[in-house]
Amino acid sequence: MVAVQFRSMRTSLDLYLIAARHKRFVLFSPLDIVEVFEEESDDRVVRMITWFMRHRNRVIAWVGRVLKAAHECYVRLEDRIDPGERVLKAMASTEHFVVYHGPPQDSSDVSSQFRSVLKRRRFRQTFWFIVDLILSAVAIVFTPILAPIPGPNIVLYFPVLRMLSHYRAIRGANSGLRSIKIEFKCLPDLVGLEENLRTPPFDRQVVLAMAEGLKIRGLEQFLERMV
Repeated sequence: MVAVQFRSMRTSLDLYLIAARHKRFVLFSPLDIVEVFEEESDDRVVRMITWFMRHRNRVIAWVGRVLKAAHECYVRLEDRIDPGERVLKAMASTEHFVVYHGPPQDSSDVSSQFRSVLKRRRFRQTFWFIVDLILSAVAIVFTPILAPIPGPNIVLYFPVLRMLSHYRAIRGANSGLRSIKIEFKCLPDLVGLEENLRTPPFDRQVVLAMAEGLKIRGLEQFLERMV
């Protein structure tokens, strides 16, 4: 019951703006917090798939079964595909953010760095949204041919779920760019981690150990895939 109350009360998303190599920044949010915000979008996707599966039309019901199998596969692979995308998708559920950052290394405004990261990520997500939109259209065209074949074609319909994921990530980036409810908080404990990330070549084991020492759930796994 306590966990349910926590999930319903949380309205702000904690973000960590971490300086990496080549003056690049990555945006991270603790895994347990991301999972709270993901529930809303996941519920919508599941409801949509259920509607397809229960439809009277045989072809539409078949598409629903395919999407269900693809969604189960997608959930297992999502972190490996792009953990940063999960952060953006969580941002779509709120406009209130608390951004933790290390002490600035130059005169660049932290707010500008935050916006720059979001713009870069939005451009990338938009590009792949268009690609998956085209692939999804191909899947729809072949639906009448594939429907009579036993077994769902998960691979062909996987782009549909990727397209939906990119769309929500774009909404998340826009939410951060539009928001006027952003609190920036300096976190000196990030200094050592960022210095190691910026120094080439960095020792991956040292970086992951420092990330674990910050006691922020999921940070070491995130950095392992992102840096």
